[in-house]
Amino acid sequence: MRNFSKLPATLFATGMAALLLGSMVLPNTAQAGVELSSDHPSYSDKLAAVHNSFGKDVVVRSDFSIDGMEKLQSTVKSNSVEIETLKKTIKDQARLIEELKRNNGSSSSSNASELSDLKRTVREQESDLKNLRKQLDDLKRSAGSSSSASDLSSLKREVSDQDRALDQLKRTVEELSRKVK
Repeated sequence: MRNFSKLPATLFATGMAALLLGSMVLPNTAQAGVELSSDHPSYSDKLAAVHNSFGKDVVVRSDFSIDGMEKLQSTVKSNSVEIETLKKTIKDQARLIEELKRNNGSSSSSNASELSDLKRTVREQESDLKNLRKQLDDLKRSAGSSSSASDLSSLKREVSDQDRALDQLKRTVEELSRKVK
């Protein structure tokens, strides 16, 4: 004769095990999906990044928004304009120094006055370059994309070139100062 009283208990245990396993697997598969849309992005949308987790690439949300990236881009442009203005000022100062060299025979009092003006201008430009370098370093730390990083690297290179040119100008001014005295 069959034992029917044990059958429902076995069936119940098997059903519970299947339900438990299904509930463990289902949330993981639901989280793995990424939905793509043809909608246009808004300014508050966050950029996605690829993160390597134990040899597996995972798409994660970053803290960079489209609006933030556009602000970063406009800041880089304004810094470029300011650097170009500083380059022009340095060229003008180099021209003035050349004129000073040619007019070395003129009165030393006017040369001393022009020289002190040049020294003051050099100090102001050094301060401006330090501020620009600080801004570029801040931007570089906050930038996450490789294209922005390369833009910032080229800007930093330009600032370094300006710094070297300013140092050369400073040495020339000091040399002229010694000649005037």
